[in-house]
Amino acid sequence: MSSIQRITGLASGMDIDSIVEKMMTAAKQPLVKLQQQKQILEWQEEDYRTLNQKYFDFRSTLSNMKLTSKYRARTTTSSNESYVTATAANNASLGSTTIQSVKQLATAATRVAAAPISTDSSNKVDLNQSLWKQSGNFSGSIEWSQGGVISDTITAKGDSTDPTSVTFDLKGTLNSNMPMNVKMNGKTYEVVTDPSVTLSDNQVLLTTAGGQATLKFNSNISAGTSISVEYVVDKATKSATVSSDTKSIQLDFGDIITDSFTMTVGNNNVSLSQGTDGNMNLFIGSTQIGTLNPETGKIDFNSDFGSIYSGSAIQISYQQNYTSFNLKTYTSSGLVNGNFYIGADKTLNDVISKVNNSNLGLTMYYDEYKDMFTLTRKETGNFNSSSSVDNGNEIIISSDTDTYDFLRDTLKFSGSTDTEHGGTNAVFNINGLDTERTSNTFTISGVTYTLKSEFDSPVTISVSNDVDTIYNNIKNFVDQYNSLIDAVQSKLNEDRYSDYAPLTDDQRKEMTDTQQDQWDKKARSGLLRNDMTMKSSLSNMRSLIYSKVNNANISSEYNQLSSIGITTTSDWLKGGKLEINEDKLKAAIQNDPDSVELLFRATGSTTSEKGIVQRLYDSVNNTYNTIVDKAGKSTYVNTQFTIGKNINDLTDKIRDMNDKLGKLEDRYYAQFTAMEQAIQKYNSQYTYLSSFFSNS
Repeated sequence: MSSIQRITGLASGMDIDSIVEKMMTAAKQPLVKLQQQKQILEWQEEDYRTLNQKYFDFRSTLSNMKLTSKYRARTTTSSNESYVTATAANNASLGSTTIQSVKQLATAATRVAAAPISTDSSNKVDLNQSLWKQSGNFSGSIEWSQGGVISDTITAKGDSTDPTSVTFDLKGTLNSNMPMNVKMNGKTYEVVTDPSVTLSDNQVLLTTAGGQATLKFNSNISAGTSISVEYVVDKATKSATVSSDTKSIQLDFGDIITDSFTMTVGNNNVSLSQGTDGNMNLFIGSTQIGTLNPETGKIDFNSDFGSIYSGSAIQISYQQNYTSFNLKTYTSSGLVNGNFYIGADKTLNDVISKVNNSNLGLTMYYDEYKDMFTLTRKETGNFNSSSSVDNGNEIIISSDTDTYDFLRDTLKFSGSTDTEHGGTNAVFNINGLDTERTSNTFTISGVTYTLKSEFDSPVTISVSNDVDTIYNNIKNFVDQYNSLIDAVQSKLNEDRYSDYAPLTDDQRKEMTDTQQDQWDKKARSGLLRNDMTMKSSLSNMRSLIYSKVNNANISSEYNQLSSIGITTTSDWLKGGKLEINEDKLKAAIQNDPDSVELLFRATGSTTSEKGIVQRLYDSVNNTYNTIVDKAGKSTYVNTQFTIGKNINDLTDKIRDMNDKLGKLEDRYYAQFTAMEQAIQKYNSQYTYLSSFFSNS
């Protein structure tokens, strides 16, 4: 704002502001022209970018049309779909295949328990209650061990010294007779303890020392990676420090063996006594400090516990009953081994979930009506064809009669009396060749067959071009091309209204919103009329579209678009848009699909040898980059493209012009102020003289 004191007509009676405003209106005309030039450049930039989005979209279409999948869609037919169905990949050869017979379908190995699991059919075992609560309901008793099953999730910190290793605190003394289970990124690892072993991709080395365990993999572990571990301890431990707000502690498992429970708070031993509702009361001396719920493993403290023992260390050790079992399966990946640890607080649903979510590839199922379990491998096929190895079985359960096994003795999967069914390969004859597959769905030479039944009468599978899909792919290309041509041509032909310059702020004040919109529409119309970049682009694309593709691999019958039914419209005003003769194009696809494909996507060292799509891609990409150089992208700053630089130059000129106009306006006001001051002075003198003469 000007610092000049402005006196506006007090002495002269003139409307100085109005006079200066009119004088400045004429002086501002060069500024208005600069502002209008800047507005036009901003509109041009917007128009260019709108068109360039069309070029970008069409370039993406061209990229997709370079893919073989756009021209090699296949359709299959089966002479008997109740026996065989098939689908064909894009690379499948055209022709037919005959499956003479299917002697045997592939089946999945299934193992059915030998007997019901409950003692009383009218009071069956509940899948949702803990095993400990209903251990007496099983017809086969559960043999318990004492210790604890710990399930934990370790987060790798990304050790810079040894990025292949992860170290964590053990929650008790590890039972070395029970192998640890380790899972990372959905993959289960075999745990080894011999440091001389060269680790494979599916192995991890376990070492323990000082209450800690270290897992060493054969490759680096990224920081933040989650590793699931499950292990058995002889006695579980829990450590904590009392704070003023300590209200409870949750142990790692429930169904605690109360005789095994020990606890200290600082130097104070905690004793237990039977409470109500199955809880145990916790005492230090004769003062009760809280309760232990053995079933849930939760300790609740009295309200004043935190304030009394704040800062004291808590040490707890405890045990639960647990059982275990081993299960093996033969799969397409080989023999897979699984160790399962089941705490007394777990349910049969937990057991089912553990098996089903393991890497054994099995589905465990309980039938309530029969009160029996089954195990079914998820893969079909025979992966253990040797009868001398595990009796040819695919699902292996412990057969050692001297040692208890939960699956064998409690869930009744007795190796001597239950029976494994299935685990067979599909056996069939294809084109006269007797062969087998482990699955009823298999792929040969790009054709995926699904056997649905056994049969001995030939079934023919025919693979042919999916003419409709290929036609639609080409039609979409033509539609996108026409959309681009239409957008560019409309801008090139747009009327230019040179009498409609961009509105100034003062002009807008004199118009309604509707009038402003109508004016702006004409003011920004035709800014790209006859633009040489756009005209050159259209001309180049038309030339590339019309020219023959001179490639030795293309039939001379189909070496240009017109020969497959794609021609330019008869209306030249449409800028060379394309139209399709559907029957002619579909006939070409059916008669010579290879030539049709190469007409679009053939490669070559010269433009003449290249297919239509290859040519257009290069042309469209060049135009896109040219427009980016001229009008930039939304992520660009003005200094990165031509129009932006011009806008910056005009912005600088407008700023300089505003400075000059400000100084000019100050000068006008200074002159009028001087005039006002002079008039005031003369008026004062006149008043003085008048009063002097009147007094004389």
